[in-house]
Amino acid sequence: MPSPWGKVGPLVVAVVVLMAFYLPGPNSSPKATTDRASAATDTPRSRKEVKRKVLSEGMHKYQVCNGLGNQLIAHVGNIAHAIHHGMNVQILDAYITNGVQSSRGEDGVLLDVTAQWSRFVKLSNIFDTDHLIDVISSYGIEVVLVQYSAELHGDIPCQWMIGEVGTDMTELYGNILRAFRPSPLVKKLVAAVQRDIQSDSVCVHHRNAQDWKDHCKAWENIPDGVWRHNCDLDADHTISDAVYNRLVPQPNDAQRNAVVFYVGDGVPPSELKEYGYQVTTRRETLAKSDVWGADAAEKRRDDHSLELELADLRPMLTRENVACPTSVRDVCAVVDFFTCASMSRFVGNSVSTWSALQIAHRQGSATWYNSRSIPLAGMFDVYPISIVYTYTEASAKVGQLLLKTSILSVKRYNPASPIHVLYMGDEDIQFRRWLRDQGIVVHNQDPAWLDDIKTMFKNGNAERSHLFMHLGNYIGTWQRVDIPLHINAEYVLLLDCDTVVTSAFGYKDFGQEMTASIAFSAEMTEEWEEPWNAGVALLNVPHLRETYDEFLAFIKTHRKNEPYEVKTSAGIIEAPSDQGAYLTFYESTKKFLSRTFNVKPYYKKTALEDGKVVHFHGAKPHDYMGHWIGVDCNPAVKFICEKTDDFPILCRSLKTFAISMLTAGPELLVDYCTASFKDMENSKICVRYMRRLSALDDKYLMRGNSCEKLMKNTVHTGWGKTLVS
Repeated sequence: MPSPWGKVGPLVVAVVVLMAFYLPGPNSSPKATTDRASAATDTPRSRKEVKRKVLSEGMHKYQVCNGLGNQLIAHVGNIAHAIHHGMNVQILDAYITNGVQSSRGEDGVLLDVTAQWSRFVKLSNIFDTDHLIDVISSYGIEVVLVQYSAELHGDIPCQWMIGEVGTDMTELYGNILRAFRPSPLVKKLVAAVQRDIQSDSVCVHHRNAQDWKDHCKAWENIPDGVWRHNCDLDADHTISDAVYNRLVPQPNDAQRNAVVFYVGDGVPPSELKEYGYQVTTRRETLAKSDVWGADAAEKRRDDHSLELELADLRPMLTRENVACPTSVRDVCAVVDFFTCASMSRFVGNSVSTWSALQIAHRQGSATWYNSRSIPLAGMFDVYPISIVYTYTEASAKVGQLLLKTSILSVKRYNPASPIHVLYMGDEDIQFRRWLRDQGIVVHNQDPAWLDDIKTMFKNGNAERSHLFMHLGNYIGTWQRVDIPLHINAEYVLLLDCDTVVTSAFGYKDFGQEMTASIAFSAEMTEEWEEPWNAGVALLNVPHLRETYDEFLAFIKTHRKNEPYEVKTSAGIIEAPSDQGAYLTFYESTKKFLSRTFNVKPYYKKTALEDGKVVHFHGAKPHDYMGHWIGVDCNPAVKFICEKTDDFPILCRSLKTFAISMLTAGPELLVDYCTASFKDMENSKICVRYMRRLSALDDKYLMRGNSCEKLMKNTVHTGWGKTLVS
């Protein structure tokens, strides 16, 4: 049977074991794909022959199959494929109402359920196809809805067409996915549910039926060496406390009494109500709704599809003690999907396709009780990760300008990533306005631990760490402690202000076995794969929330600020401040974060083009430039400044910084150079140098032309003086 995903990695093959299951239920056995093709024509054609026919007709055709999740992925993948290649596209005007895969081929692989062997309704009964066509047409291709025909579609394999090799499709996939809006019919049902519950309710998608457990067992034991042990809750948690750990804390612990809209394999577990949640379901809400009209019979068309009307759905969607009748399980699925999408909070199961698409639809503002990775992310690149910074108005001015530069680099390469800033202070109205104009989510922070951190700063040693050179900067390093109190996400990537994003990334880039707590990368020793540097950190937010009180108590035992003793593969090593606290407290669960997310300019073996984030750890750009024009580096980073001739990627790292800083015009660069150098002439040299560096070809910088030589040339020739005088 042809694979529905085309040419992608082995991960995809493993994921399909679970892909089909949204809600359990038997299904009439469809015939094998080859049998379906034979039924449509006396001469079955190969996939290549079908592809040639599609291309020769000048319009991309495709098949949809199985449940809501697989149908949506097929639509999104094929439509994006057509747009990417400039091809016109035909959209199958069919929505399968029960796509449960229950039959297997001779090779043991689950067989696809297509419209040829199952009930279906018009796609426009389920989705707003007018809006969908408008969005697709805006990309400059022609699109047409076509009625299902066994002759035209019976022998087309169900391929998702996702995973364009070497192409960043995140934004396109996301735009097409969100172009699937509910039809007027579905919108009425969603609105009826919304009227009965609050928008800040929590949608919980829970998989706990035996069929799910059986498939989890099979999926987790595929012998291919891929980590996949997050199909269900871990043994230490119930669904109730797993949900609790994924809700941002509220005054008086109000999240314990949150309204839970439950979507699951059956009736909600009694433990949810016993825990304190106010639990409701689609069935309960619609059963008492006045949305229904008079009874009406199903209108069956000649092609065995159904013409849905509102009254048809009442007995289907409100049946007592049944999550959903088998025959229309995927109609229930789409009503639940859009109802959940309207809620501000979501807790799902990332291994389920239904949940995985809900997570994608929400663009980073989602959580999943099974934690760790999203298997679908490995082939469907539509999962941006939330980015978090911390900032205090007590920071040095240069820190704010570095933060602006880093934010601009994220927006350039990861435009879909939500960006959050934990912000201390209320006086800098201009900077707050800048953040708002950039679309940044600002969280006002008033930490309870501030006095303890000020005491620790007084006990610090500036000669041993640059962290103790400025109180505001030091406080800023501890602000991350409060991320669990503010951010609604399963994972976030914390970036220090002295970082620059250099290429796109998402959940797919963090692997399957994502950290259960924290992941840090290497620091000075490039080859050492030991979690150490906290300047770029992958954080498991629900776990940090669960352990927040205990972690804070642990920190307060170190008011004298003696270094923490961290166990490593090389023995006990001392680490200061927040870095040492995290590494010590989360010792048993911490993981190593790939150095591609924390490339230091002083690294010698890591290729800059392989990196995702450059981190100006220690010496900042102005420290390097100052050293070359005779300004002393601060003592804590002087040893770095004095070795610049030995840093092969330093010039290009500085270039990426300059390009990001100039993204919004020259003003930011001028402000940065002015804040970095007291001498006006040196600040002008800084501006000229960075402008020149930003325009140079990488080939020039890779031919041994050092940044120091370029600086001397800039100073002696007066290059760019007229631009900044």
